[in-house]
Amino acid sequence: MRILIVDDEPRHLRGMVNLIGRLRPEDQVEVAKDGLSAMEAVKAHHPDAILTDIRMPVMDGLEFLERLKLEDIKTRVVMVSAYNLFEYAQKAVRHGAYDYLLKPVEIEKIAEVLRRIDLLLTAEQRQRREEEEMQRRLKLASSAYLNRLMLSWLNGSASVAELAELNGYGWLRESGVAVYSELNSCQDSGERQDSGVFIRALEQAWSRWGEAITIPLSGMTEVGPLAAVTLITLEGLTGDKREEARSIAQSLAADWAHTGQLTHGIGPECRSLREEAPRSYLAARTANSYNFYDFRQGLLFSDEIRSSSLEAVPDWSKVYEALKMDDAALVLEACVEALCQLADGGHASPMLLKEQASLMLLQIRNEHQDILDKRAQQKLTGTATMLIRSCRSYRELVAHLGQALREAHLALTVSRQDQGESMIAECLSWIQQHRKEELTLERAADHFHFNPSYFSTLIKNRTGKTFSEHVTAARMKRAKVLLAGEPLRIYEVSLECGFQDTKYFCRVFKKYYGMSPKAYKHALSQRKREA
Repeated sequence: MRILIVDDEPRHLRGMVNLIGRLRPEDQVEVAKDGLSAMEAVKAHHPDAILTDIRMPVMDGLEFLERLKLEDIKTRVVMVSAYNLFEYAQKAVRHGAYDYLLKPVEIEKIAEVLRRIDLLLTAEQRQRREEEEMQRRLKLASSAYLNRLMLSWLNGSASVAELAELNGYGWLRESGVAVYSELNSCQDSGERQDSGVFIRALEQAWSRWGEAITIPLSGMTEVGPLAAVTLITLEGLTGDKREEARSIAQSLAADWAHTGQLTHGIGPECRSLREEAPRSYLAARTANSYNFYDFRQGLLFSDEIRSSSLEAVPDWSKVYEALKMDDAALVLEACVEALCQLADGGHASPMLLKEQASLMLLQIRNEHQDILDKRAQQKLTGTATMLIRSCRSYRELVAHLGQALREAHLALTVSRQDQGESMIAECLSWIQQHRKEELTLERAADHFHFNPSYFSTLIKNRTGKTFSEHVTAARMKRAKVLLAGEPLRIYEVSLECGFQDTKYFCRVFKKYYGMSPKAYKHALSQRKREA
């Protein structure tokens, strides 16, 4: 407790200070020598209790008490006097004195009066806290009711009685706009933010633009973004007003950057908020959805959106073709190209973009479900049905598509490699069986249902040899067997190995084995004789 002692006699003043110091060592004690200096001390220190003498120079105790009353200063004043006169006591009580003590003051009486003042102060503090809590609850209840009323009105579900109640809010008859704001928290930002802090920050910021009231939306207590609508009274969306709005949005975005991405959509101007705010609110929500495109920088006016002039169905054919190639980068490149064309510079509906991207992934899964492994199919399905629908930006959409397409491409490549190994073995066997016939790359590719160029590249990559080299190797191997075993003439061996020109056969044989067929046959005979 803070106590002020007022007395013009130094001996009495020191005695009272020492007495209270012994009785209540935790209290703060100030002193004054007359009523005038006491008034200055009261204004500076706001004491809870004052012990003052009556007879003092400059301003006596009764005049001091009267000044306190005139200036409406609430404190407990105990008059301390050596005069046991009823007149003094009567005046003191009339001017609002809490008690009247006679000098010399008894310790018990001082202790008792200070104890009573302390109890009274404690009771008043408790009552004040209870009243403040009651006011806070009333304010919250009133605010919650107003929020529900406003939401019903903006969503078009307000009853006739609720619409009539809105007429009591005169500011709704003014012109203005609706601003829809959405805060998407970072995945690693920790605990969910206090929605009350978010609402107050929005209302305070947009109040720079005009008189504002911010209404929290129903989804704020659930998992997901924090969202609110702010109704603002203003006249005309001029160029200066638009620039001011962008400045406000940038400031808010910087303040909440540690939490997540804060974006805004601004609806068209309303001549009367009461009549047109619901329409402006819905347009503001739509405008905010186009902040999906990163270049929008978090703020979009509804009149900045135009209808996309491009086809709603993108051409994914290059993506499907790229999946058949070995370069995974080509797949993502083709996907981004098709997606960029569909986005039409950020004018296509983000929902349309997501839908078409999801359909593309599901189409890949369905067409290759017999080839793709379980993991790749799950990745395609999960991305199409969950990740894409919940992504919040164009950059995030491209990232999700890239991951899913890389998974699919890898699975398809592995499958092709497995099939390729089997096909190469079949091709080499086919060459052995048909080595006497005219064998061309085109004939073989047609037989195995491949494009000739792709077939040639596949064989070269898998075996290190070209198709022609494999044909030559098969024929030369057969030629050695025939020259070593059966008593055939050279031209007969040539025909058996698929060569119509014997001279050409001999040249190929010599190039392949370093000697002519005749020399090779002679060398074999020589070794047999020696054996």
